[in-house]
Amino acid sequence: MTKTKGKFPPVVTLNYSKGDLIIKEGDYGISIYEIISGKVGIFVQSGGTETSVAVLGPGMIVGEMAFIAGNTSTRSASARALEDCCLEVWHPAMLLNAYQKMPEVLRLIAGQALKLIVRMNKMVVELSLKQGQPMNRQTQELSDQWTEERKFFRKMVSLECIFRPVNSPKNLKFLGRIRDISKEGLQMTVKTSGLLNYTLTSGDELFISTYFTLDQKVNMTAKIAWLQKGKTGGTISFGMVFTHMDPDDRKRLGFFLMP
Repeated sequence: MTKTKGKFPPVVTLNYSKGDLIIKEGDYGISIYEIISGKVGIFVQSGGTETSVAVLGPGMIVGEMAFIAGNTSTRSASARALEDCCLEVWHPAMLLNAYQKMPEVLRLIAGQALKLIVRMNKMVVELSLKQGQPMNRQTQELSDQWTEERKFFRKMVSLECIFRPVNSPKNLKFLGRIRDISKEGLQMTVKTSGLLNYTLTSGDELFISTYFTLDQKVNMTAKIAWLQKGKTGGTISFGMVFTHMDPDDRKRLGFFLMP
């Protein structure tokens, strides 16, 4: 452990072994952590189930929500070392003066971003609990990747698309609807009646074609990270991680995602 002199509480460097708990959901805490090395998993407990909501790496911050919320709330999630980690621990007094000097509009933006993150985390947990099925290793890896990708901005949409399994005949076509999309993946819903006898499973790679505008066709391939049956049983929702997209189509996606 090393310490740095100053008028504020000293900066402390802590080392955690794989599996060590860094922050516990529900506890009161004010410290803010910067990851120097290693990976940290963020997770929440719900109904006795532990659900991953993010995987963070070097340069990323842990525990910032309590600071932005004014240190009046308990920790909204737990953090655990996924591998041997080194973290730098800050006391919020080090940042408070600079934060208070920020223009009010920037503090407002930070507060709104916090609320969106909390809401997204709850959605991830709810989706995971609704699936209610054990994951094999491949599905778990894809799901972890999907969770990690959710830190990117996701645009809510309703885009009709055509898709088929990669390496299947080109004349095979299924209809779906893209519900949200980011630069790293998308979420889609499909009517089970339109799948005929084909069964979708986690890990399947699909070729997808859609239009961002009337004359702007985009093609992509993506792997299914998770699946969820609709409440009525007539639809299936699934999250996907992109595996390939031509540079021009990726540029179109970037422009499409702009506010």
